[in-house]
Amino acid sequence: MNPCRKLRSRLLAVAAMLTLGAIMQAAAPVRPAAEPAGVPLEPRTVYLTFDDGPSRNTEAILSVLREEEVPATFFVTLAEREDDSDAYAALCENGSRVALHCSVHDYDRLYESARSYREDLRELEAGLRELGIPYETLVRLPGGSLNAQADPQVLREILTGLSRDGYTVFDWTVTSGDDGGEGQPVPLAPEEIARNTLERGEGQSSPVILLHDSHPFTTTPEAVRQIIRAYKARGYRFGVLTADTRPLVFSDWWDVLSGN
Repeated sequence: MNPCRKLRSRLLAVAAMLTLGAIMQAAAPVRPAAEPAGVPLEPRTVYLTFDDGPSRNTEAILSVLREEEVPATFFVTLAEREDDSDAYAALCENGSRVALHCSVHDYDRLYESARSYREDLRELEAGLRELGIPYETLVRLPGGSLNAQADPQVLREILTGLSRDGYTVFDWTVTSGDDGGEGQPVPLAPEEIARNTLERGEGQSSPVILLHDSHPFTTTPEAVRQIIRAYKARGYRFGVLTADTRPLVFSDWWDVLSGN
């Protein structure tokens, strides 16, 4: 099987498991088993998350968030540090949070080794400190904690090191598809992005939605407006992720799913 198709099947299986788990949890009695560390996601709360920005596209997204009075979590890069440093400060408005993605979105450089990944992460943190931007020690790996770009052993070493050093790793439970991840040309119509999100989030009490605020995805702002209004109509609130949030790591769920 093609590696990308195999990975997509794994991620769909993980997403299905997360959705089923949320439904079962709502119906099951409380059990006295010890809970994992961290603050759990709030029920009936949507977590909008944006990767790869800021960019020229981000201000339009922030405008929607301001109008709708909704916060989000931004997993940032340093792509705009030289050209638009003010864009980073704007991410902290309206209760939104800045979190860590990567300094340079280059898979070959990032995943050459666990050491090269950490060098990039240190560069990102140093850049944010230089800009005076408060950020959460909350990390989303480019491509997620299961991806076809990195050697599995390198990913394991990265995740082990991040956990050891006190970082919180967080993937997502709903992919909007705004990046054309299924092979569609971008930008997608905002209605399609919103429909993808709502269909894939069906049954989830605390959907964590993956979106992108990098420049090619110019229809994402309008899609975000539609997503917010649809979830508001269903009685959902909106929240942000922090370093204290209980981690959600694809590779952990895949281990459970596959019996490893």
